[in-house]
Amino acid sequence: MVFGNIYPVELDFEEFTIDRVDYSDELLKELRHKHNATHSFFRNGNYIYISNKSGEELNIGSAHKFSLYESPEITLSIMRHIFFKSFLERFQDRIPVSFLPFRILSTRDVDDWVFDMIPANLQNRIGYKKQIELQLKFLELNNKPQFAIVVNVERRWIFQINCKEFADFNFNPVGYDVVHAEVITGLQNVLAPNEEFIGRLTEIKGDIGVVAAAGGDIEIKLTELFLKKSTHNIKSFLISVCGEQQVDKIFKKIRSSQKESLRHRKQSDEIKKIVDNFCFTSPKLADEKINYLNKDGFTFIISNIPFSFSNSFTLRNPTFVYDKSAVKINDISADTGLSKFGPYDSNVFHAKSPNILAICHKNNRGRFTNFLQNLFDGVTDSRYFTKGLKGKFELHAVQSQVMDVSSYAVEEYTKALAAVGSQKPDLVIVEIDDMIKFNDPLLYYKIKAIMLTREIPMQVVLKSRIDGFNEFILNSIALQLYAKLGGVPWVLKSSMSVDREIVIGIGHSILRKNSYAGAEQDRVVGITTFFSSDGQYLLSNKAKDVPYENYFQELLMNLKESFQALELANNWKEGDTIRLIFHIFKPIKNLEFDVVAALVKEFAKFKIQFAFVTVSKVHPYILFDTQGGGKRTFRNGIEHIVGEYVPARGTNLLLNRYSCLVQMLGGKEVKSEMHGSSNPLLVQIRIPSGDEQYKDIEPLLFLDLQYVVQQIYSFTHLSWRNYLPSEHPATMLYSELIARQLGRLRKVEGWSPDILNFSLKAKKWFL
Repeated sequence: MVFGNIYPVELDFEEFTIDRVDYSDELLKELRHKHNATHSFFRNGNYIYISNKSGEELNIGSAHKFSLYESPEITLSIMRHIFFKSFLERFQDRIPVSFLPFRILSTRDVDDWVFDMIPANLQNRIGYKKQIELQLKFLELNNKPQFAIVVNVERRWIFQINCKEFADFNFNPVGYDVVHAEVITGLQNVLAPNEEFIGRLTEIKGDIGVVAAAGGDIEIKLTELFLKKSTHNIKSFLISVCGEQQVDKIFKKIRSSQKESLRHRKQSDEIKKIVDNFCFTSPKLADEKINYLNKDGFTFIISNIPFSFSNSFTLRNPTFVYDKSAVKINDISADTGLSKFGPYDSNVFHAKSPNILAICHKNNRGRFTNFLQNLFDGVTDSRYFTKGLKGKFELHAVQSQVMDVSSYAVEEYTKALAAVGSQKPDLVIVEIDDMIKFNDPLLYYKIKAIMLTREIPMQVVLKSRIDGFNEFILNSIALQLYAKLGGVPWVLKSSMSVDREIVIGIGHSILRKNSYAGAEQDRVVGITTFFSSDGQYLLSNKAKDVPYENYFQELLMNLKESFQALELANNWKEGDTIRLIFHIFKPIKNLEFDVVAALVKEFAKFKIQFAFVTVSKVHPYILFDTQGGGKRTFRNGIEHIVGEYVPARGTNLLLNRYSCLVQMLGGKEVKSEMHGSSNPLLVQIRIPSGDEQYKDIEPLLFLDLQYVVQQIYSFTHLSWRNYLPSEHPATMLYSELIARQLGRLRKVEGWSPDILNFSLKAKKWFL
């Protein structure tokens, strides 16, 4: 059975009546202050709606009748408030962490993974506890409107010791990041204080703390200041009271327990127990369901049986194509097809005899040259890599030069590159010690900056890979090398259509002076990647770093320049229908949507259709399959069962007309118990609503969700980092990789990202 963490909410009526009164901010505050213990008040549009849980009638406003499904937001608001009030009535000693989403912490000692490892005087004040989250949602499951509750469980630190109390533990909080815990007016003992990360504690004056905040120094009572729950802060405090050896044991226990809790079957069992507590008056009374109701007669119950489903539609694995005429194809494996037919662009690839510079530490030269020999010429007794880079990608020759360095220092690599002479290499392979890569990542990016500044893509190979390489490692590295040289290993078979189509990934990186509350966004850099409908990587553009207020114009100009280049390259004619499908990971409000709307108007000579699609792993949904995974593997001689309850790759569920969950990492793809949880992607076509400015473009929206989801699913086979499908489509993966690497390269003195808009823009230098 395939099911989710989605449990139906059952209502036995179609319409309801609720009082409402004209909205004003002053009236809403007054009503909540006077009647919050018995009533709930919420705003929708120009009205305040009044839900009476257990008090007297207020006799204000007027009653209005609504349909459950025609006014889902009002229905949801009532249900959320009834649920919240009912919880407070049942558990009068419990204070929820938040209202929306509704979150509570378990009070059971067994649900605190480190309870027995913490000193007795700190238990339940600092710990790693179970947090339960419940969200009431309106969905369209199996094409039927459905109210449901989505249930999740995770773990989080609690750290309930304020900065005044630290003196009792001989711990000085000065120099640490702090949050301000402020009780929300009218919600004392109803909702946990609101915590806001405000800055760093720099000084203590009696009972007052001086905090370096975004807008300058501020003074706050020490009783309202708490350390930010970061690993550094928690470790520092625990070491001062427990000692370093005990703290190591605490964090080891957390890592071990976290690995176990991420198993799908474990998650499913935990969620089921939580739901039972909110369905039944007592675990022993499985027939006596809790009736959630208010005084107006609005009532509902929660089902303890999760929503189960079969796939909303069938997702097909793509057909891999290896020639322009689409005669050389493979329906099973990109690697098998590549070994049989050679790369897609073999006939036109310009670097048939690439000049590759390889740099290693002189102590590793023997092993490094052996590694290169196998990489370039292949492993004779292997299954997947007999031909090597040269044969598999149909190169004429690989001209290589090996240079060694006496230390892993930037100056050494600069000297090696300078010694090459006037002939610039097409690519550089650099060997780096593992410890340096992970302990001093800036060195890696300094070396990368040197190469990219000279417009040379770079491949880093860790020393451990050289010492223990095999055909699988060599096969993946060879694929990355060919892509970095500008090659196209394969494309996907696209559906025949008279519409011309471009798929565009939009990413951005927001730069702030600090992460304190109120800190203004400093500058924004936009990243765009362009693909044809068959998955060919066309180019990428990096917009200039600009102040936030100028991001709209900069991104629009960036898209216009790329669009014009593609118009010329593809010989688009006036009147052609051009379909633009934008993939975006983290939209900035409606800003990117506004940019797309402006772009459409700029190119009125074409018939433009577009879809604006968000692709995210940040959502509350999990999918389970009782028949999923369950493979036995062995690690260090110990048997492990992995992937249990993980649905097959491609399992999907429509949440509504514009939203779909897709399982990208299936039970077969989970290789070890270290893989952790495998949550689906949430794919959503964004629809503008209620804004006059979007009326002109609404007819241009492309709303075929099944087409969009299939395309995203197919594009996960285009990462070219290896032959296995990725969890994210290449559009998103490439934009994310570029943004991440630009963020780190920014720390290198003298680095200028503008170089990436020239010869490197069509090469996959970021893989």
